[in-house]
Amino acid sequence: MRTLRFLLVLVGPAVTGGASLAAAQAVERTDVPARGVLRVTFDPRIMTWNDEFTDAGRMKLGAPLTGDTVGGRYIPVVARLEQNVRVASGLAGFVASLGAGLFNVRQERRTYPTTAELGITNRLSVSLMVPMVRVQTRASLQLSNRGANLGVNPLVVNTLGVRGKDSAFFAQFDSALVRLDQQAAGCALPPSPCAARDSSARWRGVRDALHGAVYGAGQTGSPFLPLDTSTAGQAIDTAIARIQQGLRVPFGIAGFDTTVALASDTLTGAAFEQILLSPDPNGFGYVSVPFIRNFRYRLGDVELAAKYRLVAGAHYAAALQAVVRLPTGAKDSANELLIQHIGDHQLDLEGRLMQELSVGPLWLNVAVRAATQRPGTQVRRVAPWDAFLVPAAATADLRWDPGDYVGVDVAPLVRLAPEFAVGFTAGYFSKQRDHYAFQSPQDSVALATRMGFATPASVLDAGTGQRWLRLGFAMTYHTPGVEGGFSIEQTVSGAGLVPAVTIYRLVLRATRKLF
Repeated sequence: MRTLRFLLVLVGPAVTGGASLAAAQAVERTDVPARGVLRVTFDPRIMTWNDEFTDAGRMKLGAPLTGDTVGGRYIPVVARLEQNVRVASGLAGFVASLGAGLFNVRQERRTYPTTAELGITNRLSVSLMVPMVRVQTRASLQLSNRGANLGVNPLVVNTLGVRGKDSAFFAQFDSALVRLDQQAAGCALPPSPCAARDSSARWRGVRDALHGAVYGAGQTGSPFLPLDTSTAGQAIDTAIARIQQGLRVPFGIAGFDTTVALASDTLTGAAFEQILLSPDPNGFGYVSVPFIRNFRYRLGDVELAAKYRLVAGAHYAAALQAVVRLPTGAKDSANELLIQHIGDHQLDLEGRLMQELSVGPLWLNVAVRAATQRPGTQVRRVAPWDAFLVPAAATADLRWDPGDYVGVDVAPLVRLAPEFAVGFTAGYFSKQRDHYAFQSPQDSVALATRMGFATPASVLDAGTGQRWLRLGFAMTYHTPGVEGGFSIEQTVSGAGLVPAVTIYRLVLRATRKLF
C-alpha cells in the first residue's frame, strides 16, 4: 500500500491554545511567543484506518485476499500462471483460485511531535519540531481450501528433489521437440501441409506454457501451481500423455515418459506465510509476516520553522511561516508487506499563511500551506498500485520526484466561556503526481531480465496524485500558562490512493519566560 506522510507531517497542529483574550484554535494560529519566551507544544496524534479511497472507489485494505476466489486480480504472478495453465491444459475458461479468503487489516500511525518555539521579537519566532513515529499493523488471514485449484509449487518447499524431476521432464520434452523439428525440416515449405511442423508448433506452445507455470519468466517463478487433483491438473496430465503418445505414433520419437510435478496439497496459512518469506526465486522474499500485531518506533522528519506576525489587530491577525523539513525520517524497506512509511527522507520546503478573524464569541481561523518537495531516490517494487504481492526481483532503486502540494484548513470556533471553545474543522489537500524513473537504462534492462518482461518505472506514478477532504470536531481550553485541546477528524472523500483515516489529536502547551 502508499505511505501516509501527507496526512501527518504536512498538516498544521490540529488544536492549539489561544492568547489571553481568546480561546484556542483548531489550526495553526497567528500569534508568536513574546521576546524571550519559550513555548513548548506536545501534540500527539493517532490515525487509524482499514480502508482507502481509490480512483475505482473505496476499498478495504484486506480486499486483495478476501473473497470466494482469491486469485489473479491483485496477485500478478497468479494472473500470469492462469494464462499459462489455460494454454497448457487446453481449458480456455480456467480461473485460478487459492481458495476462499478473509483478510482483515487495520493500520495505525501514532505521531508524537514536540515543538519548541522561541520568541526572537514580539513578532518573530523560530521553532524546532521533533516527531517520534510509531506505526502498527494488525492483520489476520483466514484461508479456506473451498474452491481452491492451486497449491504450493513444490519448488518452494522441496527444492532439491523436485528441481531434478522437473529438469528431467523439460530435458526430455525439449529433446523430443528437437527431433520432431528435424523431421519437420524435411517437409516442403508452407503452404504445403506438414504434420510434424504443425504438431511441433502446437506442442512447443504447451511446453513454453508449462515452463512458465513452473519456473516463471526471467529469474522469477510462480510460488503456486495447479493441484494435481484439480480439473486443470488432470487436464495438464492428459495433455502431456497425449503429446507423448503423439510423438511415438506416428513420428516414432520415444524417450519422453516423465510428467511435470504439480501441487499435491491445498494452500494453508503456514504454507502461505512460507511463500511470503521464501527468498527462493519462486517466493516473494518479504522480511516479515504481517498476519500478526506488530509495531515499531522511528524518528520522523524534523522541521525547522520561522514565523512572522504581519498583522495583530483586535479583530484580524495574519502571519507567515516558512518551514524546512529535514530528511531525518527512517528509511523503510521495500521488502516489508503492508509497509507504512515513517517519512519521505528528503528535503521539503513549505510556506504557510495563517489568518484569524474574531467577531464577538465567533473565531474563524484559516490556514493555507503550499510546498515543493525536492527530488530524491526511493527503493520500490515496480508494479501497478493494486498489485498486492510482488516478487522481490521487481525491486529497483529509482529516481523519485514527489509532487508539490497545497492545503487549506478552516476552523470556526465558538467561545462558550472565556477559557473554553468548541467548533468544527474542515481541511482540503491536493498533491500533484509523483514521477518515478530508472536511474540508468541498464537498470531498466536488469529489471526486465529478472522479471522476464519490461516494466516502466512510471507504472508507480498511478495513484500518487491525491485529493482529500476532512471534516472534524474540536474543543479547546486555556489558562494564562497552560493550554490544551482535543479534536477528531475524518477523511470523508478522496481521489488517488488516500487512506480513509480517522485522526484523534490532543494538544498540550506550556510557556516559560527565559530572558
